[in-house]
Amino acid sequence: SDYIYNIEFSKATECFKTMQKKYPEHPAGYFLDAMIDWWKILIDPSNKSRYKPNFLKKIETTIYKCDEILAKDPISINAMFFKAGAIGYRARFHVDDESWVSAARDGHEAFNLLLRCLKIAPNNHDIMLGTGIYNYFAAAIPEKYPIVKPMLLLFPSGDKKIGELQLKAAANSARYSSIEAKVVLMQV
Repeated sequence: SDYIYNIEFSKATECFKTMQKKYPEHPAGYFLDAMIDWWKILIDPSNKSRYKPNFLKKIETTIYKCDEILAKDPISINAMFFKAGAIGYRARFHVDDESWVSAARDGHEAFNLLLRCLKIAPNNHDIMLGTGIYNYFAAAIPEKYPIVKPMLLLFPSGDKKIGELQLKAAANSARYSSIEAKVVLMQV
Protein backbone atom coordinates (compact mmCIF):
# COMPACT_ATOMS: atom_id res chain seq x y z
CA SER A 1 0.00 0.00 0.00
CA ASP A 2 2.99 2.33 0.26
CA TYR A 3 2.95 2.46 -3.53
CA ILE A 4 -0.54 3.96 -3.38
CA TYR A 5 0.44 6.65 -0.86
CA ASN A 6 3.54 7.45 -2.93
CA ILE A 7 1.32 7.77 -6.01
CA GLU A 8 3.18 4.95 -7.75
CA PHE A 9 0.00 3.46 -9.15
CA SER A 10 1.59 1.23 -11.79
CA LYS A 11 3.80 -0.41 -9.13
CA ALA A 12 0.79 -0.76 -6.84
CA THR A 13 -1.22 -2.37 -9.64
CA GLU A 14 1.61 -4.81 -10.33
CA CYS A 15 1.88 -5.69 -6.63
CA PHE A 16 -1.85 -6.25 -6.14
CA LYS A 17 -2.24 -8.26 -9.36
CA THR A 18 0.55 -10.52 -8.06
CA MET A 19 -1.36 -10.89 -4.77
CA GLN A 20 -4.51 -11.80 -6.70
CA LYS A 21 -2.66 -14.47 -8.69
CA LYS A 22 -0.92 -15.90 -5.62
CA TYR A 23 -4.05 -15.77 -3.41
CA PRO A 24 -7.01 -15.72 -5.82
CA GLU A 25 -9.61 -16.47 -3.15
CA HIS A 26 -8.45 -13.85 -0.61
CA PRO A 27 -10.15 -10.44 -0.90
CA ALA A 28 -7.12 -8.32 0.11
CA GLY A 29 -5.57 -8.04 -3.35
CA TYR A 30 -8.88 -7.05 -4.90
CA PHE A 31 -9.68 -4.50 -2.18
CA LEU A 32 -6.24 -2.89 -2.39
CA ASP A 33 -6.53 -2.78 -6.17
CA ALA A 34 -9.81 -0.85 -5.77
CA MET A 35 -8.00 1.59 -3.49
CA ILE A 36 -5.78 2.59 -6.41
CA ASP A 37 -8.84 3.93 -8.21
CA TRP A 38 -10.12 5.49 -4.98
CA TRP A 39 -6.88 7.45 -4.68
CA LYS A 40 -6.99 8.46 -8.33
CA ILE A 41 -10.45 9.91 -7.65
CA LEU A 42 -9.22 11.71 -4.51
CA ILE A 43 -6.26 13.20 -6.34
CA ASP A 44 -8.18 14.21 -9.46
CA PRO A 45 -11.91 14.60 -8.68
CA SER A 46 -12.49 16.27 -12.05
CA ASN A 47 -11.82 12.88 -13.67
CA LYS A 48 -14.05 10.91 -11.29
CA SER A 49 -16.20 9.59 -14.14
CA ARG A 50 -13.08 8.14 -15.75
CA TYR A 51 -12.21 6.05 -12.66
CA LYS A 52 -15.74 5.32 -11.41
CA PRO A 53 -16.44 2.16 -13.48
CA ASN A 54 -13.14 0.50 -12.51
CA PHE A 55 -13.52 1.44 -8.86
CA LEU A 56 -17.07 0.09 -8.61
CA LYS A 57 -16.19 -3.09 -10.53
CA LYS A 58 -13.23 -3.79 -8.22
CA ILE A 59 -15.40 -3.14 -5.17
CA GLU A 60 -17.99 -5.61 -6.46
CA THR A 61 -15.26 -8.21 -7.04
CA THR A 62 -14.02 -7.72 -3.48
CA ILE A 63 -17.53 -8.16 -2.10
CA TYR A 64 -18.03 -11.29 -4.22
CA LYS A 65 -14.76 -12.82 -2.94
CA CYS A 66 -15.81 -12.04 0.63
CA ASP A 67 -19.26 -13.54 0.13
CA GLU A 68 -17.69 -16.74 -1.19
CA ILE A 69 -15.66 -17.06 2.01
CA LEU A 70 -18.59 -16.11 4.26
CA ALA A 71 -20.77 -18.78 2.62
CA LYS A 72 -18.31 -21.38 3.93
CA ASP A 73 -17.30 -19.60 7.15
CA PRO A 74 -19.89 -17.06 8.36
CA ILE A 75 -17.58 -15.71 11.07
CA SER A 76 -14.47 -15.18 8.94
CA ILE A 77 -13.14 -11.92 10.33
CA ASN A 78 -11.00 -11.33 7.23
CA ALA A 79 -13.96 -11.67 4.91
CA MET A 80 -16.19 -9.47 7.09
CA PHE A 81 -13.43 -6.87 7.44
CA PHE A 82 -12.70 -6.59 3.71
CA LYS A 83 -16.40 -6.69 2.82
CA ALA A 84 -17.06 -3.90 5.32
CA GLY A 85 -14.14 -1.93 3.88
CA ALA A 86 -15.36 -2.37 0.31
CA ILE A 87 -18.92 -1.41 1.14
CA GLY A 88 -17.73 1.45 3.34
CA TYR A 89 -15.59 2.96 0.59
CA ARG A 90 -18.47 2.55 -1.83
CA ALA A 91 -20.57 4.51 0.70
CA ARG A 92 -17.95 7.28 0.77
CA PHE A 93 -18.02 7.27 -3.04
CA HIS A 94 -21.82 7.70 -2.94
CA VAL A 95 -21.47 10.57 -0.45
CA ASP A 96 -19.23 12.40 -2.90
CA ASP A 97 -21.88 11.80 -5.58
CA GLU A 98 -24.57 13.01 -3.15
CA SER A 99 -26.36 9.69 -3.71
CA TRP A 100 -27.71 9.77 -0.18
CA VAL A 101 -29.88 6.64 -0.16
CA SER A 102 -27.07 4.48 -1.55
CA ALA A 103 -24.54 6.06 0.82
CA ALA A 104 -26.77 5.52 3.86
CA ARG A 105 -27.58 1.92 2.91
CA ASP A 106 -23.93 1.04 2.31
CA GLY A 107 -22.74 2.89 5.40
CA HIS A 108 -25.20 1.04 7.57
CA GLU A 109 -24.29 -2.35 6.12
CA ALA A 110 -20.56 -1.71 6.49
CA PHE A 111 -21.00 -0.49 10.07
CA ASN A 112 -22.97 -3.60 11.02
CA LEU A 113 -20.25 -5.83 9.57
CA LEU A 114 -17.62 -3.91 11.52
CA LEU A 115 -19.62 -4.31 14.72
CA ARG A 116 -19.66 -8.07 14.09
CA CYS A 117 -15.88 -7.94 13.63
CA LEU A 118 -15.46 -6.02 16.88
CA LYS A 119 -17.39 -8.70 18.76
CA ILE A 120 -14.88 -11.27 17.53
CA ALA A 121 -11.78 -9.07 17.90
CA PRO A 122 -12.60 -6.18 20.27
CA ASN A 123 -9.02 -4.88 20.45
CA ASN A 124 -8.41 -4.73 16.70
CA HIS A 125 -7.48 -1.14 15.88
CA ASP A 126 -7.76 -1.72 12.13
CA ILE A 127 -11.49 -2.19 12.60
CA MET A 128 -11.61 1.19 14.33
CA LEU A 129 -10.76 2.87 11.04
CA GLY A 130 -14.17 1.81 9.73
CA THR A 131 -16.14 2.49 12.89
CA GLY A 132 -14.42 5.85 13.19
CA ILE A 133 -15.32 6.79 9.63
CA TYR A 134 -18.94 5.76 10.22
CA ASN A 135 -19.26 7.57 13.54
CA TYR A 136 -17.70 10.75 12.22
CA PHE A 137 -19.57 10.97 8.91
CA ALA A 138 -22.92 9.77 10.27
CA ALA A 139 -22.83 12.90 12.45
CA ALA A 140 -21.05 15.29 10.05
CA ILE A 141 -23.04 14.66 6.88
CA PRO A 142 -26.43 15.71 8.31
CA GLU A 143 -24.77 18.86 9.66
CA LYS A 144 -23.47 19.73 6.20
CA TYR A 145 -26.50 18.44 4.26
CA PRO A 146 -29.62 18.89 6.44
CA ILE A 147 -31.81 17.37 3.73
CA VAL A 148 -30.54 13.87 4.68
CA LYS A 149 -31.44 14.11 8.39
CA PRO A 150 -34.85 12.42 8.08
CA MET A 151 -33.38 9.48 6.16
CA LEU A 152 -30.65 8.93 8.74
CA LEU A 153 -33.18 8.53 11.55
CA LEU A 154 -33.49 4.91 10.40
CA PHE A 155 -29.80 4.21 11.08
CA PRO A 156 -27.54 4.23 14.12
CA SER A 157 -26.55 7.77 14.94
CA GLY A 158 -22.95 8.83 14.73
CA ASP A 159 -20.79 10.81 17.09
CA LYS A 160 -18.02 13.00 15.67
CA LYS A 161 -15.95 12.95 18.88
CA ILE A 162 -16.11 9.15 19.17
CA GLY A 163 -15.34 8.89 15.45
CA GLU A 164 -12.28 11.09 15.85
CA LEU A 165 -11.11 9.07 18.87
CA GLN A 166 -11.53 5.81 16.94
CA LEU A 167 -9.66 7.27 13.96
CA LYS A 168 -6.85 8.44 16.27
CA ALA A 169 -6.67 4.98 17.86
CA ALA A 170 -6.43 3.44 14.38
CA ALA A 171 -3.83 6.01 13.32
CA ASN A 172 -1.69 5.26 16.37
CA SER A 173 -2.14 1.51 16.77
CA ALA A 174 -3.60 -0.14 13.66
CA ARG A 175 -1.43 -2.73 12.01
CA TYR A 176 -2.59 -2.22 8.41
CA SER A 177 -4.72 0.91 8.28
CA SER A 178 -2.79 3.46 10.33
CA ILE A 179 -1.83 5.56 7.31
CA GLU A 180 -5.36 5.51 5.94
CA ALA A 181 -6.67 6.58 9.36
CA LYS A 182 -4.22 9.50 9.33
CA VAL A 183 -5.41 10.49 5.87
CA VAL A 184 -9.05 10.43 7.00
CA LEU A 185 -8.14 12.51 10.05
CA MET A 186 -6.54 15.09 7.74
CA GLN A 187 -9.70 15.15 5.61
CA VAL A 188 -11.98 15.72 8.60
